[in-house]
Amino acid sequence: MVVVVMKSERSKSPAKLFTVEEIAECVGVCERTVRRWIEKGLLVAHRFNGLVRISETDFQAFLTAHRDY
Repeated sequence: MVVVVMKSERSKSPAKLFTVEEIAECVGVCERTVRRWIEKGLLVAHRFNGLVRISETDFQAFLTAHRDY
């Protein structure tokens, strides 16, 4: 018997979520700068029960769009 698993049925690994502090450390800026980027809409952030998290995908998109930071 052969079982075919459709692509949409495969379990996806959860997206990596970063804190504001982790993003700041990675880019070499202060946390306030990262919060300003979020406030200006330059960096997409997600809020979960009052916690701010940035997905790896959104962080990569930010880095691609803003290589000068």
